[in-house]
Amino acid sequence: MDVDDLESKLMVYLEDRSRNATNGVRSTKPVTASWLAILFAVLAVGSQYHESPYHIRTRESQRYIQISFHFLRLGNFLLRPSFDSIQALLLTSFVLLNDMKAEASWALMGLTCRLAQSLGLHRPTPSESRDSTPPNTQSKEMIRRRLWWSCVWHDTLTSLSFDRCPMTNFPCCPIPVSSTSPNGNYSYLETMYHLMDIISRRLLPDVVATTSYAQIVDNCEAVELLRTRACQQLQFKDSCKTALDRLQHYAIRLHTSFVISVACRPALRRDCELDPEQKKTLADRCKNNLTETVRMFLAMHQLSAIPTRSWAFTYHGLSSALLLGILSESKTDPEVRQLQGDLIAALSATAAKDASTPEPHVMTTDKDIELSGPLWRALTALKNIYDHGSVVGSNLKMEGESSASGSGTRTPMMPFGPGGQLIAQSNPQFRSVPQGSDPREDAALAMAEMQNGGASIQDFAGIPYGQQMHTNNLQLDNMGAITVDPTQYMAPMDLYESIWGGMCSHPQVFDGAADLSESPDPWNTGMDSLNFDFLAQPPPGQPQQQFYF
Repeated sequence: MDVDDLESKLMVYLEDRSRNATNGVRSTKPVTASWLAILFAVLAVGSQYHESPYHIRTRESQRYIQISFHFLRLGNFLLRPSFDSIQALLLTSFVLLNDMKAEASWALMGLTCRLAQSLGLHRPTPSESRDSTPPNTQSKEMIRRRLWWSCVWHDTLTSLSFDRCPMTNFPCCPIPVSSTSPNGNYSYLETMYHLMDIISRRLLPDVVATTSYAQIVDNCEAVELLRTRACQQLQFKDSCKTALDRLQHYAIRLHTSFVISVACRPALRRDCELDPEQKKTLADRCKNNLTETVRMFLAMHQLSAIPTRSWAFTYHGLSSALLLGILSESKTDPEVRQLQGDLIAALSATAAKDASTPEPHVMTTDKDIELSGPLWRALTALKNIYDHGSVVGSNLKMEGESSASGSGTRTPMMPFGPGGQLIAQSNPQFRSVPQGSDPREDAALAMAEMQNGGASIQDFAGIPYGQQMHTNNLQLDNMGAITVDPTQYMAPMDLYESIWGGMCSHPQVFDGAADLSESPDPWNTGMDSLNFDFLAQPPPGQPQQQFYF
């Protein structure tokens, strides 16, 4: 939270080490274990954005973060939390997130917020006049509030991605703002703090589920009003003087556009009770902001490697492009198609998907990043939507032939007529999709395949094939009658969430838990299970059998 103080202490620490290294004398200016945890966590973050190859960056980052956590343990951070240990945990969560371990980051963030609460960081300041408070106390109070709102930022943004309620959405200390202007003139950090406040108050899953048209419009206008209260370089690109100004301008536009699109998503659900005109208005607004999100991601990518190495930016850009493809016919909208093609090119040129990682042993690759399972599935789906207009590559495939997305053999399908009536197949070696079907129906049929790593139903262990009485598009009810799987008629948001492993009414088909968290379900292939043993060897001085991350 105070970079100048960190740098000042670092200089003293390095000088002291250098001076005492020659004479073997113990340090006269010892530092705390929690401060060393911050130092190594900073080195871990720096390694992730370094210009070295992917496997070197990842190896160094994971080594530093394990050492950082080792010092947290030495400082007994659970029983004796401190401001330093909270900052080190925040950085650790950030490193995990950018290492494509979003679920682990979200879980650790919950612990961090609890420890911050135990220190009272969330409490409002005493009701004293600011003018009567000594300047040094004011400065410390601002740092304390920034630390808490950084917890809120990370918790809220990650929870929004998972469509979960953040644990920090309760009344707390005011947002740290340096400017007293009624018009705002907020800096980048201050704008993001206010945006998190809007999300935590207005866009909680339980609140969004029952929101009205007027509330949705009000939520969108609140975000748009926040844009006008930011400083000039965040509002207008022409006011940017440095590369950092440009990146922050693009980042604010990206985050705010994404949040507006999230606010409009209730209109895309099947159970939405809005009238058709209201649905169309919100759908158009959602599409416009999804387009702006992708546009800002690509603008950032032209200037820096930050967006492709940051999980939050990658998720926002990729998920927006995917939902945009589900909502609209890309081939009839030149701008959308151009943006999707540029995004696919940007991510495909840098993304690796090595089955042997996560580590402990980092594989050597010529790619620049590695996408986690859900992000890779989304990129695969986006490629097929871009190339074929649907998630499925073609309407007719030979049994045993790989799909266009390279995701494996799809479950055999039998043609059916109205009411789910079975039609005899003239050639059993082919499986066909009804010609002229809606691309969204075609996409829904491939969701189970994507969710389970491309394996067909016959490949799943634990259930004999003869007992598996459903396919991707057909199911047998208790009476043995063939019925059409309703997932092929999914609404846009249902289809979108099934790709990301979200909640679905057909868990036996869309096993989202297998991709984002540990699950006892036998359908969990373990390909995306989290592994916290970042290194083959523990840090110096730590016993072999003890692993902390």
